[in-house]
Amino acid sequence: MEEYTRLNKELQHLQTQIAEKQWVEARLIEMEAKMANQKSQLAHLQEQLAKERADITALEGLSLVGLFYSILGNKDQQLEKERREALMVQLKYDEAQQSLALNEAEVEGLKVRMQRIHEAEEMLEAKLEIKLSLLLLEPTPAAQALKQRHTQWQALKKQKLEISEAFEAGKLYREILELLTRQLKSTQNWGTWDVLGGGMLSSYVKQQRLGDVRKTLSSLRHYELKFRRELADIKQSLDLDVELTGVEGFLDVFFDNLITDWIVQQRINRSLAGAQKAFSQVGQVLDTLVVRYQQVDNQIVIEEGELRKKIVEAT
Repeated sequence: MEEYTRLNKELQHLQTQIAEKQWVEARLIEMEAKMANQKSQLAHLQEQLAKERADITALEGLSLVGLFYSILGNKDQQLEKERREALMVQLKYDEAQQSLALNEAEVEGLKVRMQRIHEAEEMLEAKLEIKLSLLLLEPTPAAQALKQRHTQWQALKKQKLEISEAFEAGKLYREILELLTRQLKSTQNWGTWDVLGGGMLSSYVKQQRLGDVRKTLSSLRHYELKFRRELADIKQSLDLDVELTGVEGFLDVFFDNLITDWIVQQRINRSLAGAQKAFSQVGQVLDTLVVRYQQVDNQIVIEEGELRKKIVEAT
């Protein structure tokens, strides 16, 4: 009981420190936007001040402008006017510069406060873990209910990680499918090329292209199996019923003893259709994963909030 009392006081103190986080974040955003505007204004005033000083220099010197006003007889009057204008701009510039400096100092202070808040958050998490471990040891119905909620929360976090891993595996698989599609499309007119007399150069280029496709297919098998494994880990939670188009038939196109371009062309076209279909299916699965990831993430936020509340309120 004494341990709980001490922990509760520490938790309350840390929560008080963290309570201002939202205000500090909003103030930081506001101040940074304000400072960006001030810097733009300072640059404009600096340009204006340089122009005013150039006008004064032109009047004071032996420039055409100075000579013109001397002839008119009002050079001193015009010079005084330019100096007043320059002084006004200088005062505005100095004021803006001072205001920016004060705002920069405030932002630095806010960043220090935010750092302390982050440290308080880390400390709060550590204290919550300690209190949770103590609560879970108690043989009470409340402790059992808390343990069940904690288990659910952990399961959701694991599910979120698995969905993320499946998504990344799917992205890689889709990239390889996209590469294979481009490579197969580049071979679609081989038959016509031979009819027009491609000859030895045609055969050499074909072998080069076939070599590229073989390498891609080798990678494709690896990434397809990895994606299937990752999907298998989350299939139950996602309730998916997806059959990805296999690529087993792709390699049949590229055998060592090619018979005729006509036969090869037919098989290439079928393989291209299969690759495009697989690409489309993978895209649909990835879209599903994105939606499910967001749903699980929302559940985690809710569960974590409830769990933290139960831990803090426990005495």
